[in-house]
Amino acid sequence: MQCVWNCQRTILNWFYNYGYFLAKHPYCFLIFPIIICGGLAIGFVKLDPKEGLEYLYAPSRSRAIDDREVVRRTFVDMSDYNYNPFSLNELIPEAQIIFRSKDIQAILTDEVMEELTHFYKTVTTMNVTTMGKTITFDDVCKKQSSGKCVTYGDFVFEKGFLDKVKAENVTYPTWAEQTGTDMTLIFAEVGLSLSDDMAEDMGDTLSAILVSAGSLKLTFPLKGTDEAMAWETAFADHIRETKFKGVEVAYSTSNSMSEELEKGTQGDIHFFVLTFTLMIAFASIVSSGGDCVSSRVLLSCTGVVGVLFGIIGAFGLVTLCGVNFVSIVGTMPFLTLGIGVDDMFLLMSSWSETLSITDLTIPERIGTVYRKAGIGITITSVTDFLAFAIGASSIFRSVRNFCIYTGVGVLLCYICNACVFGACLTFHARRVYSKRHIFTCRKVNKSRQDLRDEGANCCRIHLCGGDIPTTADADQSLCEQGPRKVLVKVILWRPMRYIILVAFAGYLAVAIWGCTKLKQGLELKNLAPKSSYFHIFQDWDDEDFGIKLPVSFVTTKTKDYTKPETLQEMKDLIQKAQEDPLIVPQISICWLTMLADTDLYNTTSQDAFYSGLQKFLRLNAYFENDIVFGPNNSITASRCHVYSYAVTESTSQGNLMTHMRQIADASPADVFAYHPAFVLFEQFVVILPDTLQTVGVTIAVIFLATCVFLPHPMMVILVTAQVFMIAVGIFGFMAHWDLTLSSITMIELIMSVGFSVDFCAHVCTAYMVSEEQTREDRAEDAIIHASGPILNGGVSSIIGVIMLLFTESYIFQSFFKIMLLVIGFGVLHAVFLVPVILSFIGPSAHVHLEPDVHSIKEKHKGSVVSTSSHIGNGAGKADKNGIKLERLGLGSDFPTEQTGKDEINDTKENRYDGLPSNVEAQTFEEGEKATLEESVKIQPDWKQEYDNEGFTDDSGLFIVKL
Repeated sequence: MQCVWNCQRTILNWFYNYGYFLAKHPYCFLIFPIIICGGLAIGFVKLDPKEGLEYLYAPSRSRAIDDREVVRRTFVDMSDYNYNPFSLNELIPEAQIIFRSKDIQAILTDEVMEELTHFYKTVTTMNVTTMGKTITFDDVCKKQSSGKCVTYGDFVFEKGFLDKVKAENVTYPTWAEQTGTDMTLIFAEVGLSLSDDMAEDMGDTLSAILVSAGSLKLTFPLKGTDEAMAWETAFADHIRETKFKGVEVAYSTSNSMSEELEKGTQGDIHFFVLTFTLMIAFASIVSSGGDCVSSRVLLSCTGVVGVLFGIIGAFGLVTLCGVNFVSIVGTMPFLTLGIGVDDMFLLMSSWSETLSITDLTIPERIGTVYRKAGIGITITSVTDFLAFAIGASSIFRSVRNFCIYTGVGVLLCYICNACVFGACLTFHARRVYSKRHIFTCRKVNKSRQDLRDEGANCCRIHLCGGDIPTTADADQSLCEQGPRKVLVKVILWRPMRYIILVAFAGYLAVAIWGCTKLKQGLELKNLAPKSSYFHIFQDWDDEDFGIKLPVSFVTTKTKDYTKPETLQEMKDLIQKAQEDPLIVPQISICWLTMLADTDLYNTTSQDAFYSGLQKFLRLNAYFENDIVFGPNNSITASRCHVYSYAVTESTSQGNLMTHMRQIADASPADVFAYHPAFVLFEQFVVILPDTLQTVGVTIAVIFLATCVFLPHPMMVILVTAQVFMIAVGIFGFMAHWDLTLSSITMIELIMSVGFSVDFCAHVCTAYMVSEEQTREDRAEDAIIHASGPILNGGVSSIIGVIMLLFTESYIFQSFFKIMLLVIGFGVLHAVFLVPVILSFIGPSAHVHLEPDVHSIKEKHKGSVVSTSSHIGNGAGKADKNGIKLERLGLGSDFPTEQTGKDEINDTKENRYDGLPSNVEAQTFEEGEKATLEESVKIQPDWKQEYDNEGFTDDSGLFIVKL
């Protein structure tokens, strides 16, 4: 195990040396990061928000995208002038409106139809001016081969339609006068009159008579032009301006989703300002302990501001690199602010723990702070960064871009904490040990007790009295003191330890049960705020109509269609598809089977077949979209179609695509299944394997990172096990909270892996550096050192995202819910479960390692080093408030400060266990007290003036020497 401890010692030494060097040159570490992050802010000029369902939520690489490219290359897009809804190469723009009658099933009344007819005529004839041109619906609509604009449901406005309804001549769900029209996509909440001779199966008969309806849906297919977008805007404006008497309306355009996504996230800046304000307030409250000298309120504020600079720098850097801003990235500032403040609390806690060590100069003190907290803040930032780095390889662009922005944000916030906050901590130390007032920076000559003895009033005592703190309690607030004092007594009580183990076993069982109930998929309506017109339209559309899709079976192979087996293969394929429960068995659209049912089907020769096919196409022009002719009367590609039932849920949509692909792949017809919406449905199929793969790789990488920073097998296994338990808990409780697995929640699951390490690592690090001898004592040490920062860090993380709860965006609200699970489970595991496990099976105490005296001499010639006598006994062991401080003696070659004072000081209050000496250390026998040849007093008695390269002007002016 000595190799393990040597690795640990090397890492701790490096952090000490870094902190020491920082404290010697604080201005460089303060100014340069701020200048760099501020300079990177120029990247905001290149900020390029990117919206669009496919770009954000569809996989960037998928079979559906490849199939779409094949269809685009193979079939000419004739939809502008020969529209056939079954033969679309890609999704097209559509304007849609749903009318719901205010009275029950009153759509097909004279009064309502008169109102709706007037509306229809207005929108189809209105003039729209765009780019200096005046256009109408006729200029932007999709047209049939006859030249008529296509509008689904427009037949209800034809003269005599209401008379046919009253005469009971309109049938439902299909109507002979509207061949190929699915009446269920036009009318909903229908009243039917059933004839005596109708079949029992409503799906197989036309004998159901349409009597009334409660909803009517109109769909306007449009060209993909700028003029069409202008008409859509005018269409939406007209709906908003129209006051309907007999109906309520919900509408949608092709741009509705992008518009509502933008609205849902445009309030981010306001929420972030509120969050930043709350974070400043919380940090000030947590750091409000002490008096006017020791108070860390301004220090905590500088820490929050430093994190803000990291966020600004990250945004600027990533946008300069050309990564598009997507809506989910709007949560990045909230998240990284919480992460950065967590690290700040850990550094401040370590600072307080060094106060009882009376013989440290400021560089030594800052070095000690980083030695104690460096591993903690580094491992959390590194694991978070690695988690996001792996997430950046996702096939979902929204996940990828979010992970890039947030990963860089975590990295820069870590740098700002390590540099900017460290420099501010150095200035704070100089002010404190010069006994300067936190606000005026003037000398404070009397402590609060001195002022009380003089009979000063309460206001003067609290505002003007102060002294250099000598214990952690004198520096910390109740928020920092409370957790360690209460939790130690509760958690390590033996019966409570068993209760905690049983409780977490129950938690794991409930989580696993939830995993079995977790659903996949993303309802697109949830991407828009619930109050938006688009969300209302999607709700109505799902309730009344649903989504029915034509699925194409496409072949791009040249075939001999005169052979009977070619026809039979296609018939068998269609029959097999119609046996699927998601496909309507009575409907198929196939040029080959329909041609075979006519007298034009002649297979005696290629020429005869081609001649009959040409005549057939002249009679059925919409089939021209489905056939590609090659040389010598050959057919190089074709497609046939089946029709699905309503597939509203994402699971059904994914199953439809998967089932049709399986049928196509198994068919000898050499076809593939395709619909333009399959590009979006791909996410419902790949989201689970992609999430599991990404989370698994992330856990593996974090396992390796933990091996570096906590190089002990037990700790590595423990941290990895905790990460796994927290991940299972998040998966399971997502189901209990009605969250689904989607590309949005996938982001948070990846993030949760990194966060899971954060809290556990603090406890494990505190346990590893503890100098106690028994497992229980070391676990107690870990609780004392880590519980306060973990709880305060957890609260700050929740504050960082709390404002997301008040947005209307599903993206932000789901982000908050999962963050609450991540933080809650992470804190509970770290504060309760990990110490209990360590108290039972944690690594045993390691032997003390002698300092490397020779390397100290070589590296720091001429310096006088603070030493201690009586290793194992002194102020470093424990202060009077029970905060046990680790000895620095891990054999490190720590640099120290030359003060020019050679007075011998071997008084008990100035002894500190394990401080390295610049003289040869004697060999210690177990149980003996160590004697050192030299001991140097570095810090004079605190009643004297403290001078450490700054704050030396007794006039009270705030002077800092460079």
